[in-house]
Amino acid sequence: MGEKRFMRRITPETRRILRRPLGKVEAGACVRPGSDRKGILVAVGDFCAFRLIKCGEKPDIVVFDHKCMRRNVGRETRAVLDRYMGKGVAVANPPGFITDMLVAEVKRALKKGRGKIFVEGEEDLAALVALMHAKCGTLVAYGQPKKGMVLVKVDSPIRRRARAIFEKMKKE
Repeated sequence: MGEKRFMRRITPETRRILRRPLGKVEAGACVRPGSDRKGILVAVGDFCAFRLIKCGEKPDIVVFDHKCMRRNVGRETRAVLDRYMGKGVAVANPPGFITDMLVAEVKRALKKGRGKIFVEGEEDLAALVALMHAKCGTLVAYGQPKKGMVLVKVDSPIRRRARAIFEKMKKE
């Protein structure tokens, strides 16, 4: 008998909540966290990680799936992300879900202050996991479809807000 997996599934209510950015939206071609970066930088999504790297930033943790808005990323993006930080770990996480495996790997990377996580499925909701578990001062970057990149500096209110959204997701 296989090990039991715990998951949370996005609901129509949580989807509506997550349509609103949890931080400042940056629409420019090159986003530089600069003075906002006191702790580690977490990049969730191929678009965010690639843009940050191309602009000279060095995310400490990258979470990606070789897709952007459910379409395969281009060769350059794929090559940059595959080479960045060497070998990483791979986890399965279906679209619209947060699995216990994804939570465990994000928490492990946050504890080490470094990590590369390739998600087989969809990585979008990993930003919520990072916001719940990161230390205050951590900067989390994630994509806001058709708007740009969202930068969120983790503090106690953001952590509580992320936890509240997570708790509203359906347990599977």
